[in-house]
Parts: sequence; structure tokens; C-alpha cells
Amino acid sequence: MWSDETLSQRSSFKRVVRVLHVGPGRGQLGGIASMMGELENLQARFRRANIVFSFFETHGFQSARNLLGFALLDLPRFILVLMRDVDIVHLHVSVRGSFYRKFVFSLLAKLTGRKTIFHLHAGNFDRFESRAGKLTRLSISRFVQGADAAVAVSVTIGQELIRLGVDPAKLYVIGNTAGSAEFVKDAGLPTLKNDGGYLAFAGRLVEAKGIGDLLKALALLRAAGCVISLKLAGDGDVHHWQRMACDFQVDDLVTFAGWLDSDAKLEFYRNARVFCMPSHYESFGISTLEAMFSGVPVIGTRLGGFLDLVEEGVTGYLVEPSSPQALAARIRRLMEDPELAERMGKAGLARARQCYSTEALSNLYVRCYRDVVAH
Repeated sequence: MWSDETLSQRSSFKRVVRVLHVGPGRGQLGGIASMMGELENLQARFRRANIVFSFFETHGFQSARNLLGFALLDLPRFILVLMRDVDIVHLHVSVRGSFYRKFVFSLLAKLTGRKTIFHLHAGNFDRFESRAGKLTRLSISRFVQGADAAVAVSVTIGQELIRLGVDPAKLYVIGNTAGSAEFVKDAGLPTLKNDGGYLAFAGRLVEAKGIGDLLKALALLRAAGCVISLKLAGDGDVHHWQRMACDFQVDDLVTFAGWLDSDAKLEFYRNARVFCMPSHYESFGISTLEAMFSGVPVIGTRLGGFLDLVEEGVTGYLVEPSSPQALAARIRRLMEDPELAERMGKAGLARARQCYSTEALSNLYVRCYRDVVAH
């Protein structure tokens, strides 16, 4: 339910605000797609605050066929949608193709007099901007500075947006939600640990997520006499990482679970002793939050969203990126001390409930939308 303060605000704000969320198409994987799904599941909650959502899904730019679909299908369809009752166009932005698509949509939204929100999800946007050509950098400035509000998924991303010219008064730091994990834990399900616990990772199986560092840390631990099982959930070039695990002589310790959804994903977290995501950059870290809601201590890197999520030494540990030695030391500490791991997991659950509940974050969105339409 809404807090008393929000209920009071809702009763005094009668106008219905219609928000169009623009993001990736159905069936796509990744952080933005997950967040769009979370928002879609929360529609009833927002309607109680007179906020009505609709969703516009776009083609990617991965092929000529997708580009053609964007030009011939997405653009005309988007114009038709704008002709309906839309107050705010909420653009969920990452790098490369995601940025260019949303920039075009923002121009169309502005031409039709709609308010826009620039919502940055990418932890590597600064790299994208610094390596871009002059025209792209001008487009970034126009897009970011021309938006009626900007949303950052973490404090670090918010600082990046300010550097790009966002007015701090128009900036809202709103983390991601993890509703499925939050509500399952609230149902009082027991922690499983059926196989004694393992080290868990969930996300894209790419170098930027630190998979190589994780496998190297596993090899260092084995060489020190500490044998730990690692389970990786996610999609990517599994054969590449299997070969690397063989090169490090830890292939017998590594299991690739594939992309997990719903109950299978939650069981994956709840059976883990420790969750680890040693990313080289990370805007937020939805998997990390899901692990926290599952009562599992986390190890991340000292950057991006991890700085918001993890309370060092209380809910888990942070290490420098690309540091397998430091990673191995923290993994060993938690894997060999079940009582410490359990204590940190409980602290992480408490932090997740306090700072990242769907109620708390929904209230921040409501405030953002009302501020935008009021100015």
C-alpha cells in the first residue's frame, strides 16, 4: 500500500498523468527489459496514484532488417501513439543503438509538445560519449539537456548526467526494483542451501561482467587449497567461458545454468552461499538486488550502482575491478565462514527492504511525474 504521505498527496492531485515508456521489445534480455517488465507489473499501483502507463517497444539495430523495421514500422507507429493522450514520454536509454533510437523518439515527442524524461541505464555511457564523434556528442547534449527531467539508476550515474549538463533540480536518482524476489522473500520461504551453498553469478556472460576475473579467482583459490563451486546463470558465449575454465583448470568446478526466470532464478539465489558480480562497469545491478532480497551476501566492484547497493563489511564486500586476487580473498572469507555470510545476508535483506522496496521507488517515480507535468 502507499504510505500515508503518498495517500495524502494522491488525494490532492486529481489529474491523471499518462506516461508512455519507450524501451526494448518483448522477449529481449538485459537490464532495461527487466526494468520495463517490473514497471508493467506495477501498473495497478501507479493507477491508484492517477499515473497511467503505456509501453512502446522498438526494434533493435542488430541487422538491416531491424533497421528497416525501425524506419518503416516503429517511427510511424510512434507518431500515431503520440496523437493519443500522452503527457510524458519516458525514454529508457543505454548506449549505441539504444541511444540513437531514443534520441529520434525524443525529437518527435518534443515536436508534438510532449514532456520527455531521459532515463539512463548504462554504466558505460561516459565511455560511449567520450569516444563518439562530434555529431553524436551534440546529439547527446541536446537530448540530455532538452529533457524535462532525467532519471539515474544510481548516484554515480546521476553525477555523470550532471557532468553532461543536466540541471540538478531536474535529476531524480531512482534505483531499480526486484519485485519478484522482494515479494517471495516476504512470503517467508526458507533459505534452501540444498547442496551446501555455492558461489553464484547471474547476468550476461560477457567480459565486462568480470567473468574472466571470477574464473581466475577460482583458480587462485584452488591453488591455495580452497575448492569452491561456481554456478553462472545467464546467456552469452558459453563455449568461450568453458574453454577459459579449462585453461584455468577449474572446469570441474563451474556449472553454466543458462538464463533463469521466475521460480528457477529465485531458487538459484536462495541456494547460494555468496553472490558475486565483479563487473568492470555497472549502472545499478538488478541481479545484486535480487540476491540481497534473497538473503545472500554479495561481492561487487567499487564502482557504479554497487556503491549504492552494498554497505562495505556489513552486507558484503567491494573490491577494485579487474582484481582477481582481492576477489579471491573476499570469496574465501565468506565461503569459509557461514555465520558471517548469513549475518551479512540478513543485513543485505534489511537494506534492500529499506532502500529498494517497490513502494519506496514507486513513490519516487510518482513525485518525478508530478513535478514534470507541474512545470
